[in-house]
Order: sequence, then structure tokens, then C-alpha cells
Amino acid sequence: MKTRVLPLINAFGCLVLTGLVVFQWSGQRASELTIRSLKSAAADSQLKAKEDAKRRAALERDIATLKESITAIQQSSESALQSAAEKEKTATQLQAELDAAREQLKLWDAAMQARDTRIKELDTALIATRKRLDEAIERLKAAGAR
Repeated sequence: MKTRVLPLINAFGCLVLTGLVVFQWSGQRASELTIRSLKSAAADSQLKAKEDAKRRAALERDIATLKESITAIQQSSESALQSAAEKEKTATQLQAELDAAREQLKLWDAAMQARDTRIKELDTALIATRKRLDEAIERLKAAGAR
């Protein structure tokens, strides 16, 4: 009977060892799947990190460009304000000069009207004097002819 127990124990041991091998193999298989999954996730994370770094760099360039644009717009705005202020000052000065020129023109117009009136008066006086002179010459001729 001893000879029959040993093959049974041996068969039972082989079954236990086969079960142990299958158990370890399935555990190792699960570990390998987990490792592959983690490696894939790590590769995806690295790829996403690179893409995020590229995107961050692009956004930083955009921000720098926007800052430069804002600075240029502010400088342009300040320049335009200064130019507008200078033009306003020039316009005010030109308006004052125009008003002064209009006043001077009114004075000249009044002076010319006074001059024209004086010329007409002198012309009338000259005509009257010329008429009296002609009459006096006529009287002298009439008196000389007598």
C-alpha cells in the first residue's frame, strides 16, 4: 500500500505545484499588464507634458507680442494726444490771429471808407474851386476885354 500512496502524493504534489505555477503566472501576467498600462500612461503623460510645454511657450510668445502691441498702442495714443494738443493750440492761435486780422480788416475798411468820403469831399471842393477859378478867369477876360 505504501507503493500506492507515493504516486498519489506525487500526483497531488504535481497538482499543487501546477496550481502554484498557474497562480504565480497569472499574478505575473497581471503585473505585466499593469506595468504596460503604467508605461503607456507615462508615455501619454510625457507626450501631453511636451504638448503642454509647446502650448505654454506659444502662449508666452503671444502674451509677449500682446504686451508689445499694447505698449506700441499706448505710445501711439500718447503721441496722438500730444499731436492733438499741439494742433488744438495751433488752431486756437490761428483763430486768435484770424480774429485780429478781421478786426484789422474792419479798421482798414473803415479807414478806406473815411478816405473815400474825404476824397469825394475834396473832389467836390476841387470842382467848386475849379468852377470859381473858371468864373474868375472869365471875369478877368471880360474885364481885360473892356
